[in-house]
Amino acid sequence: MDQKENWIKVAGNIDEISFADNNIATIHIEEKTICLARTGDSLKACSAKCPHAGGDLSEAFLDKKENIVCPVHGYRFSINSGRDTNGEGYFLKIYKIKETEEGIFIKLE
Repeated sequence: MDQKENWIKVAGNIDEISFADNNIATIHIEEKTICLARTGDSLKACSAKCPHAGGDLSEAFLDKKENIVCPVHGYRFSINSGRDTNGEGYFLKIYKIKETEEGIFIKLE
């Protein structure tokens, strides 16, 4: 079965994205709320809702190990894999992101 790839353009370039002081921006695409996180010189995308207790990850912070830390209970999730760092089995939805000359795109499934 061949799945059509669903890449959605979110910006022309990184300068068009309004990041908060915590290096996280929130966007809305097809009824989904997604956080864009700026880590060094790369961009990551994840669900804006913590899978543990529903905390708003737009108010989170990024630690030095590229974990996004929920502001509600301090749960940490790898911004690369979505796994919680405590090994409790929670997974944060991670979205693939690509940057091209045409812009920045997120893949929805």
